[in-house]
Amino acid sequence: MDTLELINQIRNDGCSIVVNGSYLDISPAKNLKPELVNQIRHDKVEILCALHREEELTRLVNLVSNYYGFAKERHAEVLLVALSDQANAITSFTALAHRAGLLYCSTKEKTKTFHGKNK
Repeated sequence: MDTLELINQIRNDGCSIVVNGSYLDISPAKNLKPELVNQIRHDKVEILCALHREEELTRLVNLVSNYYGFAKERHAEVLLVALSDQANAITSFTALAHRAGLLYCSTKEKTKTFHGKNK
């Protein structure tokens, strides 16, 4: 089971999973099977990365959806499709947000960081 499948399995088992610093908050944890708990422990770093990527993608989709005035239903549909293909969606939505002037790039110590701008 890959990381996204593992996250989906946790959610399908009726649990929420949230990043809290370097910790994973899963509740109610009593719903998790012991073998799933072992896999979560083993794949914790990958799960943290995937959840951070999901948060960033959700932020980008929100920025673009708000900018283009998507209706609530359209926004939900776009977010669902984006989350199913995160790697391509992050690239696409970053480009859309940048072209719309919703992101700016600053360089500091040779690292690029992107920040959302308010309308």
